[in-house]
Amino acid sequence: MFQKSFRILLALAAGVGAATAGPALSGIKVLESQPYAATAKVVEIRGERGAPQPQEWIYLLSDSSARGGVREVVMTNGKITSERTPLRGLAELAGHAPLDASALATDADAIFQTVHKEATRAELGFDWIDYTLRADPDSREPLWTVKLYDRMGAPVGTMRLSARKGTVVDPLQPDPDARARAQATPISRGAGILDNVGRAAGRAAKSTSDSALYFLGTLQEEIVGERTIGPKEKEE
Repeated sequence: MFQKSFRILLALAAGVGAATAGPALSGIKVLESQPYAATAKVVEIRGERGAPQPQEWIYLLSDSSARGGVREVVMTNGKITSERTPLRGLAELAGHAPLDASALATDADAIFQTVHKEATRAELGFDWIDYTLRADPDSREPLWTVKLYDRMGAPVGTMRLSARKGTVVDPLQPDPDARARAQATPISRGAGILDNVGRAAGRAAKSTSDSALYFLGTLQEEIVGERTIGPKEKEE
């Protein structure tokens, strides 16, 4: 258990733009080996309630051989867990531009690193993230759209980043209501992911010169019940 948790912490500490396939993009290789690969093209990848990464990824494919022209494939840990060809609700995706796999260099784990950094800088607390990867309708550039939510499921902010370079396309835009809620309820004024961790870390994270180590140490303590990474919180 400890080794597994420690690997998670190391993954969070990894640099942005790693060359190896990450949690979402690796699924494209799996789809390329399926019988429908000749007619199906990935037009969108979704991941919901990521904290920091979702438990499953949803791949939406434009497929002329499928009912309604769309195929939905769900993967967990790189393995297909369900498939369906919906007739309603997703039909408009059939006409979307496919994602260019050769242009996809920045996966969701690296995207999280940037989003968490920007949220911490803005002192914006969030509990989980929704990820969407889609080609821009005009430029055809693959873009990650990230939506941040608090622990009650209320929107906190949005951000768009390039899946090619990992750069910020649209800066983090805090939800106006989120700011109002934070001012009215000081307990929710953490920064970065997991409000419960943010509330515990808050003041101490600002007092250390290495907030990244503090963040990793806090996650380690939440997962395995002890802290061996970074400084510990000081009691007042």
